[in-house]
Amino acid sequence: MGKSKLAEKQEEKGFVSVFFNLFRSMKFTIFLLILLAILSILGTLVKQNAPSSEYIQRYGITLYEVLNFFDLFDMYHSWWFSAILLLLVINLVTCSLQRLPRILNQTFRDSDSHGWRDAMLKTMPYVERLPAPAREENVRSGFTGWFRNVKRIETDSEILYYAERGRFSRLGVPLAHLSILIILVGGLLGSVLGFKGFVNMLEGETVDQIHLRLGDKEVPEPMGFSVRCDDFEITYYDLQQPERHVKSYSSSLTILEEGKEILKKTVEVNHPLHYKGLAFYQSSYGTIRDITLAIQWKGKKEKKYLKTFEGGTVSIPDSDLRLQLLRYVPQIHNFGEGVQVVLLGPDRTPQPLWVLRGLPKSNPANGDFQLTLEEVDSKEYTGLQVTKDPGVRVVWIGSSLLILGLIISFFFSHQRVWAKIPKAGGKEIVLAGSASKNRVGFEKRFNELVNRVRSSK
Repeated sequence: MGKSKLAEKQEEKGFVSVFFNLFRSMKFTIFLLILLAILSILGTLVKQNAPSSEYIQRYGITLYEVLNFFDLFDMYHSWWFSAILLLLVINLVTCSLQRLPRILNQTFRDSDSHGWRDAMLKTMPYVERLPAPAREENVRSGFTGWFRNVKRIETDSEILYYAERGRFSRLGVPLAHLSILIILVGGLLGSVLGFKGFVNMLEGETVDQIHLRLGDKEVPEPMGFSVRCDDFEITYYDLQQPERHVKSYSSSLTILEEGKEILKKTVEVNHPLHYKGLAFYQSSYGTIRDITLAIQWKGKKEKKYLKTFEGGTVSIPDSDLRLQLLRYVPQIHNFGEGVQVVLLGPDRTPQPLWVLRGLPKSNPANGDFQLTLEEVDSKEYTGLQVTKDPGVRVVWIGSSLLILGLIISFFFSHQRVWAKIPKAGGKEIVLAGSASKNRVGFEKRFNELVNRVRSSK
Protein backbone atom coordinates (compact mmCIF):
# COMPACT_ATOMS: atom_id res chain seq x y z
CA MET A 1 0.00 0.00 0.00
CA GLY A 2 1.16 3.48 -0.83
CA LYS A 3 1.64 6.18 1.72
CA SER A 4 -1.36 8.26 2.68
CA LYS A 5 -1.52 11.93 1.77
CA LEU A 6 -1.27 12.83 5.46
CA ALA A 7 1.96 10.84 5.82
CA GLU A 8 3.39 12.46 2.68
CA LYS A 9 2.53 15.90 4.02
CA GLN A 10 4.13 15.10 7.35
CA GLU A 11 7.32 13.91 5.61
CA GLU A 12 7.38 17.05 3.46
CA LYS A 13 6.81 19.21 6.51
CA GLY A 14 9.58 17.38 8.35
CA PHE A 15 12.02 17.93 5.48
CA VAL A 16 11.21 21.65 5.33
CA SER A 17 11.63 21.88 9.10
CA VAL A 18 15.05 20.20 8.97
CA PHE A 19 16.09 22.44 6.10
CA PHE A 20 14.92 25.57 7.91
CA ASN A 21 16.59 24.52 11.18
CA LEU A 22 19.87 24.02 9.33
CA PHE A 23 19.87 27.48 7.81
CA ARG A 24 18.88 29.25 11.01
CA SER A 25 21.58 27.46 13.00
CA MET A 26 24.37 29.58 14.48
CA LYS A 27 26.76 26.66 13.93
CA PHE A 28 26.05 26.83 10.21
CA THR A 29 26.82 30.57 10.26
CA ILE A 30 30.15 29.98 11.99
CA PHE A 31 30.96 27.18 9.52
CA LEU A 32 30.32 29.46 6.52
CA LEU A 33 32.38 32.29 8.00
CA ILE A 34 35.33 29.96 8.72
CA LEU A 35 35.05 28.50 5.20
CA LEU A 36 35.10 31.99 3.66
CA ALA A 37 38.12 32.92 5.78
CA ILE A 38 40.02 29.82 4.63
CA LEU A 39 39.14 30.44 0.99
CA SER A 40 40.18 34.09 1.28
CA ILE A 41 43.58 32.99 2.60
CA LEU A 42 43.84 30.51 -0.29
CA GLY A 43 42.97 33.29 -2.75
CA THR A 44 45.79 35.37 -1.28
CA LEU A 45 48.34 32.57 -1.58
CA VAL A 46 47.34 31.60 -5.13
CA LYS A 47 47.93 34.49 -7.53
CA GLN A 48 44.73 35.44 -9.32
CA ASN A 49 44.20 36.08 -13.06
CA ALA A 50 47.80 35.48 -14.13
CA PRO A 51 48.71 34.01 -17.54
CA SER A 52 48.45 30.22 -17.79
CA SER A 53 52.15 29.96 -18.71
CA GLU A 54 53.05 31.42 -15.31
CA TYR A 55 50.84 28.88 -13.51
CA ILE A 56 52.25 25.97 -15.52
CA GLN A 57 55.78 27.07 -14.75
CA ARG A 58 55.00 27.33 -11.04
CA TYR A 59 52.75 24.30 -10.46
CA GLY A 60 53.33 21.99 -13.42
CA ILE A 61 50.74 20.87 -15.97
CA THR A 62 48.95 18.27 -13.79
CA LEU A 63 48.44 20.48 -10.75
CA TYR A 64 47.59 23.43 -13.03
CA GLU A 65 44.75 21.46 -14.63
CA VAL A 66 43.39 20.44 -11.22
CA LEU A 67 43.48 24.00 -9.82
CA ASN A 68 42.06 25.41 -13.05
CA PHE A 69 39.20 22.89 -12.96
CA PHE A 70 38.14 24.28 -9.57
CA ASP A 71 38.53 27.91 -10.77
CA LEU A 72 41.14 28.66 -8.11
CA PHE A 73 42.91 31.11 -10.44
CA ASP A 74 39.82 33.33 -10.50
CA MET A 75 38.05 32.08 -7.41
CA TYR A 76 36.29 35.31 -6.45
CA HIS A 77 34.32 35.13 -9.72
CA SER A 78 33.71 31.38 -9.55
CA TRP A 79 30.23 29.93 -9.23
CA TRP A 80 31.03 28.06 -6.01
CA PHE A 81 32.36 31.17 -4.21
CA SER A 82 29.19 33.05 -5.17
CA ALA A 83 27.16 30.04 -3.98
CA ILE A 84 28.83 30.17 -0.54
CA LEU A 85 28.01 33.87 -0.29
CA LEU A 86 24.44 33.12 -1.29
CA LEU A 87 24.21 30.44 1.45
CA LEU A 88 25.44 33.00 3.97
CA VAL A 89 22.77 35.43 2.77
CA ILE A 90 20.05 32.77 3.19
CA ASN A 91 21.42 31.89 6.63
CA LEU A 92 21.29 35.51 7.80
CA VAL A 93 17.79 35.98 6.38
CA THR A 94 16.41 32.88 8.12
CA CYS A 95 18.07 33.81 11.42
CA SER A 96 16.63 37.32 11.19
CA LEU A 97 13.15 36.10 10.26
CA GLN A 98 13.13 33.78 13.28
CA ARG A 99 14.03 36.51 15.79
CA LEU A 100 12.66 39.63 14.11
CA PRO A 101 8.95 39.33 15.14
CA ARG A 102 9.87 39.02 18.82
CA ILE A 103 12.32 41.93 18.61
CA LEU A 104 9.79 44.14 16.81
CA ASN A 105 7.13 43.23 19.35
CA GLN A 106 9.42 44.18 22.24
CA THR A 107 10.42 47.42 20.52
CA PHE A 108 7.11 48.79 19.29
CA ARG A 109 4.59 47.26 21.68
CA ASP A 110 2.67 49.31 24.19
CA SER A 111 4.44 49.98 27.48
CA ASP A 112 4.33 47.45 30.29
CA SER A 113 2.73 49.89 32.72
CA HIS A 114 -0.59 48.02 32.65
CA GLY A 115 1.08 44.63 32.66
CA TRP A 116 2.24 44.60 36.28
CA ARG A 117 1.75 41.30 37.96
CA ASP A 118 3.16 40.13 41.28
CA ALA A 119 4.30 36.97 39.48
CA MET A 120 6.70 39.14 37.48
CA LEU A 121 8.81 39.65 40.61
CA LYS A 122 10.11 36.10 40.31
CA THR A 123 11.68 36.86 36.92
CA MET A 124 12.98 40.35 37.66
CA PRO A 125 16.76 40.51 38.24
CA TYR A 126 16.48 43.54 40.55
CA VAL A 127 13.76 43.71 43.21
CA GLU A 128 13.69 45.73 46.44
CA ARG A 129 10.95 45.71 49.07
CA LEU A 130 10.79 48.69 51.39
CA PRO A 131 8.44 49.03 54.34
CA ALA A 132 5.80 51.74 54.00
CA PRO A 133 5.10 54.58 54.43
CA ALA A 134 7.16 56.47 51.84
CA ARG A 135 6.73 59.76 50.13
CA GLU A 136 5.46 59.47 46.58
CA GLU A 137 7.40 62.56 45.45
CA ASN A 138 10.66 60.77 46.24
CA VAL A 139 9.71 57.96 43.87
CA ARG A 140 8.57 60.44 41.23
CA SER A 141 11.75 62.54 41.48
CA GLY A 142 13.90 59.42 41.27
CA PHE A 143 12.10 58.32 38.12
CA THR A 144 12.08 61.73 36.41
CA GLY A 145 15.77 62.24 37.14
CA TRP A 146 16.58 59.09 35.23
CA PHE A 147 13.83 58.78 32.60
CA ARG A 148 12.07 61.30 30.41
CA ASN A 149 8.63 59.71 30.10
CA VAL A 150 7.31 58.46 33.42
CA LYS A 151 3.84 56.97 33.61
CA ARG A 152 1.69 57.10 36.77
CA ILE A 153 -1.32 54.83 37.21
CA GLU A 154 -3.56 55.09 40.26
CA THR A 155 -6.04 52.46 41.41
CA ASP A 156 -8.17 52.12 44.52
CA SER A 157 -5.44 50.28 46.43
CA GLU A 158 -2.10 51.41 44.97
CA ILE A 159 -0.12 53.80 42.80
CA LEU A 160 2.08 52.38 40.04
CA TYR A 161 5.03 54.19 38.43
CA TYR A 162 6.61 52.84 35.26
CA ALA A 163 9.40 54.15 33.02
CA GLU A 164 11.74 52.79 30.36
CA ARG A 165 14.39 53.92 27.94
CA GLY A 166 16.60 52.48 25.20
CA ARG A 167 13.84 50.38 23.69
CA PHE A 168 15.41 50.92 20.23
CA SER A 169 18.61 49.15 21.40
CA ARG A 170 17.00 45.81 20.57
CA LEU A 171 17.16 46.80 16.88
CA GLY A 172 20.98 46.75 16.91
CA VAL A 173 21.29 43.02 16.11
CA PRO A 174 18.82 42.95 13.16
CA LEU A 175 20.38 46.17 11.87
CA ALA A 176 23.81 44.50 11.93
CA HIS A 177 22.35 41.47 10.12
CA LEU A 178 20.81 43.76 7.50
CA SER A 179 24.10 45.60 7.01
CA ILE A 180 25.97 42.31 6.41
CA LEU A 181 23.35 41.35 3.82
CA ILE A 182 23.81 44.70 2.08
CA ILE A 183 27.62 44.26 2.09
CA LEU A 184 27.29 40.76 0.60
CA VAL A 185 24.89 42.04 -2.08
CA GLY A 186 27.33 44.85 -2.90
CA GLY A 187 30.16 42.34 -3.18
CA LEU A 188 28.11 40.15 -5.52
CA LEU A 189 27.21 43.17 -7.66
CA GLY A 190 30.88 44.11 -7.97
CA SER A 191 31.83 40.51 -8.78
CA VAL A 192 29.18 40.03 -11.48
CA LEU A 193 28.92 43.49 -13.04
CA GLY A 194 32.34 44.97 -12.26
CA PHE A 195 35.69 44.52 -13.96
CA LYS A 196 39.35 45.48 -13.70
CA GLY A 197 41.30 46.50 -16.80
CA PHE A 198 44.38 48.45 -17.85
CA VAL A 199 45.62 50.82 -20.51
CA ASN A 200 49.10 52.09 -21.39
CA MET A 201 49.32 55.62 -22.84
CA LEU A 202 52.05 57.86 -24.23
CA GLU A 203 52.08 61.61 -23.69
CA GLY A 204 49.59 63.23 -26.04
CA GLU A 205 47.88 59.93 -26.84
CA THR A 206 44.08 59.58 -26.70
CA VAL A 207 42.31 56.26 -26.13
CA ASP A 208 38.65 55.26 -26.04
CA GLN A 209 38.98 51.69 -24.83
CA ILE A 210 40.78 49.65 -22.22
CA HIS A 211 41.86 46.00 -22.08
CA LEU A 212 40.57 43.30 -19.76
CA ARG A 213 42.72 40.30 -18.88
CA LEU A 214 40.69 37.12 -19.19
CA GLY A 215 43.12 34.29 -18.70
CA ASP A 216 45.66 34.52 -21.52
CA LYS A 217 43.54 36.93 -23.56
CA GLU A 218 43.36 40.70 -23.55
CA VAL A 219 39.82 41.72 -24.48
CA PRO A 220 39.16 45.35 -25.52
CA GLU A 221 36.38 47.10 -23.60
CA PRO A 222 34.94 50.42 -24.93
CA MET A 223 34.64 53.19 -22.32
CA GLY A 224 31.99 55.31 -24.06
CA PHE A 225 34.27 58.36 -23.92
CA SER A 226 37.92 59.23 -24.55
CA VAL A 227 40.87 59.87 -22.25
CA ARG A 228 43.90 61.94 -23.24
CA CYS A 229 47.25 61.88 -21.45
CA ASP A 230 48.45 65.49 -21.42
CA ASP A 231 51.58 64.89 -19.36
CA PHE A 232 53.43 62.12 -17.54
CA GLU A 233 55.95 63.05 -14.87
CA ILE A 234 58.41 60.96 -12.84
CA THR A 235 60.18 62.39 -9.78
CA TYR A 236 63.43 60.84 -8.47
CA TYR A 237 64.96 61.01 -5.00
CA ASP A 238 68.55 61.98 -5.86
CA LEU A 239 69.53 62.97 -9.39
CA GLN A 240 73.24 62.98 -8.49
CA GLN A 241 73.39 59.24 -7.86
CA PRO A 242 74.20 56.94 -10.81
CA GLU A 243 71.30 54.65 -9.84
CA ARG A 244 68.13 56.69 -9.59
CA HIS A 245 65.20 55.65 -7.42
CA VAL A 246 61.68 56.74 -8.28
CA LYS A 247 60.00 58.97 -5.69
CA SER A 248 56.62 59.44 -7.36
CA TYR A 249 54.93 59.44 -10.74
CA SER A 250 51.73 61.03 -11.95
CA SER A 251 49.63 61.50 -15.09
CA SER A 252 47.64 64.55 -16.18
CA LEU A 253 44.47 63.22 -17.80
CA THR A 254 41.64 64.88 -19.69
CA ILE A 255 38.20 63.34 -20.25
CA LEU A 256 36.80 64.01 -23.74
CA GLU A 257 33.29 63.53 -25.07
CA GLU A 258 32.45 64.38 -28.66
CA GLY A 259 35.72 66.30 -28.89
CA LYS A 260 34.93 68.51 -25.87
CA GLU A 261 37.00 68.59 -22.72
CA ILE A 262 34.81 67.51 -19.79
CA LEU A 263 37.21 66.99 -16.90
CA LYS A 264 40.91 67.42 -16.08
CA LYS A 265 42.74 65.77 -13.20
CA THR A 266 46.26 64.78 -12.19
CA VAL A 267 46.20 61.11 -11.24
CA GLU A 268 48.66 59.90 -8.60
CA VAL A 269 49.03 56.68 -6.67
CA ASN A 270 45.95 56.29 -4.39
CA HIS A 271 44.42 59.44 -5.93
CA PRO A 272 42.32 58.17 -8.84
CA LEU A 273 40.10 59.95 -11.34
CA HIS A 274 36.42 58.95 -11.23
CA TYR A 275 34.09 59.39 -14.19
CA LYS A 276 30.88 57.60 -15.14
CA GLY A 277 31.46 54.67 -12.82
CA LEU A 278 35.07 54.11 -13.88
CA ALA A 279 38.09 54.77 -11.67
CA PHE A 280 41.50 55.46 -13.22
CA TYR A 281 44.41 54.56 -10.91
CA GLN A 282 48.09 55.32 -11.48
CA SER A 283 49.57 51.82 -11.30
CA SER A 284 52.76 51.58 -13.38
CA TYR A 285 55.02 53.15 -15.93
CA GLY A 286 57.56 51.95 -18.46
CA THR A 287 59.43 52.65 -21.66
CA ILE A 288 58.37 51.92 -25.23
CA ARG A 289 61.23 51.80 -27.72
CA ASP A 290 60.75 52.30 -31.43
CA ILE A 291 63.60 50.50 -33.15
CA THR A 292 64.83 51.30 -36.67
CA LEU A 293 66.84 48.63 -38.49
CA ALA A 294 68.52 48.94 -41.88
CA ILE A 295 68.58 46.00 -44.28
CA GLN A 296 70.95 45.82 -47.26
CA TRP A 297 70.74 43.00 -49.76
CA LYS A 298 73.93 41.39 -51.08
CA GLY A 299 75.27 43.11 -54.18
CA LYS A 300 73.09 46.23 -53.67
CA LYS A 301 74.08 49.62 -52.27
CA GLU A 302 70.56 50.75 -51.43
CA LYS A 303 69.38 50.32 -47.83
CA LYS A 304 65.81 49.84 -46.73
CA TYR A 305 64.62 50.65 -43.24
CA LEU A 306 62.42 48.57 -40.97
CA LYS A 307 60.70 50.24 -38.03
CA THR A 308 59.03 48.33 -35.21
CA PHE A 309 58.91 48.11 -31.41
CA GLU A 310 59.89 45.58 -28.76
CA GLY A 311 57.79 42.48 -29.33
CA GLY A 312 56.66 43.70 -32.74
CA THR A 313 56.95 41.93 -36.10
CA VAL A 314 57.67 43.52 -39.48
CA SER A 315 57.86 42.04 -42.99
CA ILE A 316 61.18 42.15 -44.87
CA PRO A 317 60.76 43.75 -48.32
CA ASP A 318 61.35 41.65 -51.46
CA SER A 319 61.10 38.36 -49.52
CA ASP A 320 58.69 36.08 -47.71
CA LEU A 321 60.53 36.56 -44.41
CA ARG A 322 59.40 38.41 -41.31
CA LEU A 323 61.51 39.92 -38.59
CA GLN A 324 60.38 39.85 -34.95
CA LEU A 325 62.17 42.12 -32.48
CA LEU A 326 62.44 40.31 -29.17
CA ARG A 327 64.17 42.82 -26.91
CA TYR A 328 66.49 45.79 -26.68
CA VAL A 329 69.59 45.80 -24.42
CA PRO A 330 71.47 49.06 -23.77
CA GLN A 331 74.83 47.29 -23.17
CA ILE A 332 75.91 43.87 -24.44
CA HIS A 333 79.25 42.74 -22.95
CA ASN A 334 80.83 46.18 -23.48
CA PHE A 335 79.97 46.07 -27.20
CA GLY A 336 77.34 48.77 -26.87
CA GLU A 337 73.61 48.65 -27.40
CA GLY A 338 71.90 46.02 -29.45
CA VAL A 339 68.67 44.20 -30.18
CA GLN A 340 67.79 40.52 -30.34
CA VAL A 341 65.71 39.56 -33.36
CA VAL A 342 64.43 36.35 -34.87
CA LEU A 343 63.86 35.56 -38.56
CA LEU A 344 60.54 33.91 -39.38
CA GLY A 345 59.42 32.37 -42.64
CA PRO A 346 57.54 29.46 -44.23
CA ASP A 347 59.24 26.11 -43.87
CA ARG A 348 62.02 27.79 -41.92
CA THR A 349 63.29 27.17 -38.40
CA PRO A 350 63.22 30.43 -36.39
CA GLN A 351 66.71 31.91 -36.24
CA PRO A 352 67.51 34.29 -33.35
CA LEU A 353 70.46 36.67 -33.68
CA TRP A 354 71.89 39.81 -32.10
CA VAL A 355 72.26 43.04 -34.06
CA LEU A 356 74.66 45.61 -32.59
CA ARG A 357 74.89 49.29 -33.44
CA GLY A 358 77.71 49.88 -35.95
CA LEU A 359 78.28 46.15 -36.55
CA PRO A 360 76.34 44.75 -39.54
CA LYS A 361 74.92 41.28 -39.03
CA SER A 362 74.54 38.93 -41.98
CA ASN A 363 71.71 36.47 -42.47
CA PRO A 364 73.08 33.30 -40.82
CA ALA A 365 71.39 31.04 -43.37
CA ASN A 366 72.98 32.21 -46.62
CA GLY A 367 74.29 35.70 -46.00
CA ASP A 368 72.07 37.27 -48.69
CA PHE A 369 71.44 40.42 -46.60
CA GLN A 370 72.83 42.36 -43.67
CA LEU A 371 71.04 44.01 -40.73
CA THR A 372 72.21 47.12 -38.92
CA LEU A 373 70.82 48.85 -35.82
CA GLU A 374 70.23 52.46 -36.90
CA GLU A 375 68.10 54.26 -34.30
CA VAL A 376 66.45 53.73 -30.93
CA ASP A 377 63.68 56.13 -29.92
CA SER A 378 62.61 55.70 -26.29
CA LYS A 379 59.29 57.00 -24.99
CA GLU A 380 57.93 56.70 -21.47
CA TYR A 381 54.37 55.52 -21.06
CA THR A 382 51.97 55.64 -18.12
CA GLY A 383 50.16 52.51 -17.01
CA LEU A 384 46.64 53.07 -15.70
CA GLN A 385 44.48 50.52 -13.94
CA VAL A 386 40.80 51.06 -14.75
CA THR A 387 38.16 49.53 -12.50
CA LYS A 388 34.40 49.45 -12.42
CA ASP A 389 32.63 48.37 -9.24
CA PRO A 390 28.90 49.19 -9.15
CA GLY A 391 28.64 47.58 -5.72
CA VAL A 392 31.12 49.84 -3.93
CA ARG A 393 28.46 52.36 -2.85
CA VAL A 394 26.25 49.54 -1.66
CA VAL A 395 29.17 48.21 0.41
CA TRP A 396 29.76 51.67 1.90
CA ILE A 397 26.08 51.91 2.89
CA GLY A 398 26.22 48.46 4.45
CA SER A 399 29.44 49.29 6.32
CA SER A 400 27.90 52.47 7.73
CA LEU A 401 24.83 50.55 8.89
CA LEU A 402 27.07 47.90 10.42
CA ILE A 403 28.91 50.50 12.51
CA LEU A 404 25.58 51.99 13.58
CA GLY A 405 24.22 48.56 14.50
CA LEU A 406 27.31 47.71 16.54
CA ILE A 407 27.15 51.03 18.40
CA ILE A 408 23.47 50.48 19.23
CA SER A 409 24.12 46.88 20.30
CA PHE A 410 27.12 47.52 22.56
CA PHE A 411 26.55 51.02 23.96
CA PHE A 412 22.78 51.12 24.57
CA SER A 413 20.47 48.89 26.57
CA HIS A 414 16.74 48.57 27.18
CA GLN A 415 16.15 49.56 30.81
CA ARG A 416 12.81 49.36 32.66
CA VAL A 417 11.79 50.16 36.26
CA TRP A 418 8.56 49.77 38.22
CA ALA A 419 7.45 51.14 41.57
CA LYS A 420 4.30 50.02 43.39
CA ILE A 421 3.22 52.23 46.28
CA PRO A 422 0.31 50.99 48.46
CA LYS A 423 -2.28 53.48 49.61
CA ALA A 424 -3.16 51.64 52.78
CA GLY A 425 -0.70 51.57 55.67
CA GLY A 426 1.26 48.54 56.77
CA LYS A 427 2.15 47.37 53.29
CA GLU A 428 5.50 47.40 51.59
CA ILE A 429 6.74 49.41 48.61
CA VAL A 430 8.08 47.29 45.75
CA LEU A 431 10.75 48.56 43.35
CA ALA A 432 11.71 46.36 40.39
CA GLY A 433 13.90 46.79 37.34
CA SER A 434 15.52 45.01 34.40
CA ALA A 435 18.15 45.79 31.75
CA SER A 436 19.01 43.95 28.55
CA LYS A 437 22.73 44.93 28.75
CA ASN A 438 25.19 46.80 30.94
CA ARG A 439 23.70 45.39 34.09
CA VAL A 440 26.55 46.70 36.22
CA GLY A 441 25.70 50.29 35.32
CA PHE A 442 22.00 49.66 35.67
CA GLU A 443 22.46 48.11 39.12
CA LYS A 444 24.26 51.27 40.29
CA ARG A 445 21.44 53.53 39.12
CA PHE A 446 18.78 51.21 40.52
CA ASN A 447 20.48 51.26 43.96
CA GLU A 448 20.49 55.08 43.82
CA LEU A 449 16.74 54.99 43.22
CA VAL A 450 16.26 52.60 46.14
CA ASN A 451 18.33 54.78 48.48
CA ARG A 452 16.36 57.88 47.48
CA VAL A 453 13.06 56.18 48.29
CA ARG A 454 14.44 54.68 51.51
CA SER A 455 15.63 58.10 52.73
CA SER A 456 12.06 59.43 52.69
CA LYS A 457 10.92 57.32 55.62
